[in-house]
Amino acid sequence: MALVCAWLMFWMSPISPGALDRTASRAAAGDASGAVEAYLAQAETYGRNTSKGEALWRAAVITHVTLNQPESAVELLERLIVRYPNHPRVVEAHARMGMIHRHHHGDPIRAGMRWVAAASVDPGHEDAGRWMLDAGLAFADAGDVENALAALEVAASRPQQAVASWLAQGRLQLRSDPAQAYSNYDSAFRSGAEGEARRLAHLGMATALEYLDRREAALAELDEVVEDGEADAALKRRRNRLRARRVQ
Repeated sequence: MALVCAWLMFWMSPISPGALDRTASRAAAGDASGAVEAYLAQAETYGRNTSKGEALWRAAVITHVTLNQPESAVELLERLIVRYPNHPRVVEAHARMGMIHRHHHGDPIRAGMRWVAAASVDPGHEDAGRWMLDAGLAFADAGDVENALAALEVAASRPQQAVASWLAQGRLQLRSDPAQAYSNYDSAFRSGAEGEARRLAHLGMATALEYLDRREAALAELDEVVEDGEADAALKRRRNRLRARRVQ
């Protein structure tokens, strides 16, 4: 009988193999605060680092999403990263911190740094390209063009992010280096830009050609968009302006 009681006490303790699952059920039942408290207790017990790191991760996610406490969530995520730098959740911890810094703190630089960190920890992760794209866009919003271009260049190597990355690079370099901007927009086009992205690529190439004083080539780009039926009113006005300048 004593052995059975001891076994039950162990099974119900924070260090038991079923502790994480029991707490997950508690969270699913609506007791978010209680679940976070239980996860944090599990993270401080004697046990495997893998389980303790997982407990911290789950506590952070519930704190962020369900309890809407991003500051506390960041503290927990940072604790996970520092205590267990080789834990498989570290990459996701960096990525979530990037999201919190971007959307809750309005800090694009810190967000970009975290997304770069996430992609650096696991370059083969299925979301690594998206993280680098998000990092590049965040750096661009902060005016850090150098780091933005560096991140976007990495993102462009991923097929799913290539079009958006090339378009973003084109926007960043349109005034400072229109020839390079033209190349970027052309790369977006060649990477399979469709719909609005295709229209933006043509418009970007036309604008770059205007900066390079190649008006006829710019007009040809705009004519192609109109012929494809993808031109809006603003693009048609741009084409009409170029045509008017040609006959002057």
